[in-house]
Amino acid sequence: MTRPRVFLLSLFVLLTAATACQAAASINEIKARMLARLPTINALKAKGVVGENNRGLLEYRSSDRPQAEVVEAENADRLAVYRAIAQKQGVDPSLVGARRARQIAAKALPGTWLQNEQGQWYQK
Repeated sequence: MTRPRVFLLSLFVLLTAATACQAAASINEIKARMLARLPTINALKAKGVVGENNRGLLEYRSSDRPQAEVVEAENADRLAVYRAIAQKQGVDPSLVGARRARQIAAKALPGTWLQNEQGQWYQK
């Protein structure tokens, strides 16, 4: 290999590794934010204010929207995680979200509002 090719290959490897490290740090930051929001989200679910829709996102059950910034931030982080997973798996993020919705529904506490695959809401 010529020196320019070796240099370009080395540069590519370094940039790829740096991007992977940054993505891992970003995912770790997202996980930390999600964990910090969990008590608020669990309280909203327990009150029946929000439920888990069939796309793996939180959704308000009425026009009253307390803690809207928390719910919006949670949904934004969930979407970021779904996109990262989808990219690794080579699938559409909506498929990842739907799969996650089924996992959430299976583990949900009694009384949690859930949306089935047909879009109908029910309480577990």
